[in-house]
Amino acid sequence: MAGLAWSLASLSAAAPPPSAAALIARLKRPVPATTAYTEVRFLHQLTRPLILHGELDYGGADKLRKRVDMPYRETTEISGGRVTMTRAGRASRHFELERAPELKALMDGFSALLGGDAVALQSLYTLSLVDNAANWKLTLTPRDAILAAHLRDFIIDGAKAEPRCFTLRQNNGDASVMLLGTLAATKLPQPTTPAALATVCRAGP
Repeated sequence: MAGLAWSLASLSAAAPPPSAAALIARLKRPVPATTAYTEVRFLHQLTRPLILHGELDYGGADKLRKRVDMPYRETTEISGGRVTMTRAGRASRHFELERAPELKALMDGFSALLGGDAVALQSLYTLSLVDNAANWKLTLTPRDAILAAHLRDFIIDGAKAEPRCFTLRQNNGDASVMLLGTLAATKLPQPTTPAALATVCRAGP
């Protein structure tokens, strides 16, 4: 009986819902893939949101470069499970990806989504899809206990075959909303709140 239960659980983790699998297949992109972004970070130690503008470069599998152009210049490169952060005027930092749950979630999500690999995504997260004629919302909840201790969920909003926003919500109340592509140039709502940005992500440009 225990073996049967384990088998069923493994099968469940390996087989994404058909609707989610179809959506993820549509999101597949050739590499390299580059997109502009505007990121709004809500951090409990700050009194107002931190707003970043830059570009994401996905090089396939385990390669991701996140460049910040404003309000400062910084580059974060992920390759082979290692992270290198470089900012003008400072020494470069090097550390393991496992030490940065938010970056790990972004890397895993990017790799599986842009690779069109629903099975890989399902092995890392529980998938929940809300889809209608105008837009869709895919919520990823971490399966790994260590990641789940930090990350509440990872939400992707989009329409048709285009992701519009990535939202990472942490268990300590911090959150990051990343507006992608054409939406990155959209004027941010005032006041800039998580709820207001969620509306922008649903409505699109």
